[in-house]
Amino acid sequence: MHISELVGTDEWHTVDGRPFVVYKYAATLDGRIAAADSTSQWITSAESRAEVHALRAACQATVVGSGTQQADNPHLAVRSVKDDPNLKVAVPVDEQPWRVIVDTNARTPADARVLDEAAPTMIAVADDADASHLDDVATVVRLPRAKVGLDVEALLRELHQRGVRGMFLEGGPTLAASFVSAGLVDRIVAYIAPALLGRGKSGLEGGTIETIDDILRCELVDVARSGPDVRLIARPQR
Repeated sequence: MHISELVGTDEWHTVDGRPFVVYKYAATLDGRIAAADSTSQWITSAESRAEVHALRAACQATVVGSGTQQADNPHLAVRSVKDDPNLKVAVPVDEQPWRVIVDTNARTPADARVLDEAAPTMIAVADDADASHLDDVATVVRLPRAKVGLDVEALLRELHQRGVRGMFLEGGPTLAASFVSAGLVDRIVAYIAPALLGRGKSGLEGGTIETIDDILRCELVDVARSGPDVRLIARPQR
């Protein structure tokens, strides 16, 4: 499949007033996205990680939660073959996607890697959070609190107003569960490594699904190899 097919570009028009949400995660065969000590680099192969840069480049925003920022200190900018010949992004990205940290209590430090000048960065915080240390280094957006974290529908409206039509959600599990519970995930890209952890974080944690009767079934769109990993593309059935 072409990169635009992986992120479902031809389906972006099916949602109105918000971006089309592509949820990507990488996990072991037993569904762990991180070990018990929170380490996760790296579960999947270099080939899969390279492809993720191409997927990011195909969307207008890459979104992670504060837990991911705290645990991994990710950079989130798209890199190309200019930076690394193993990457599948054929040309340097002229317009970097937004890097978005959903950080309810403004815990992102001012020296976080995501706050450099490689790409624009947005930090979404609660209306009442003290984010003064971020005012000069990022675009700070204030949103209403939800029962858990921030109001993700308000976040999507904010991104849509800034021209984002395709959003790449990279976790973590609590933020992803909020989107799933709200019915706001439109496509799932899962990279499954032939490995086992036994303990650790799952792809989703929390959310509103409590019983098998509420399970969110998905339509499997594509299955393919990605180096030694398996890549699954799925569409939630609503």
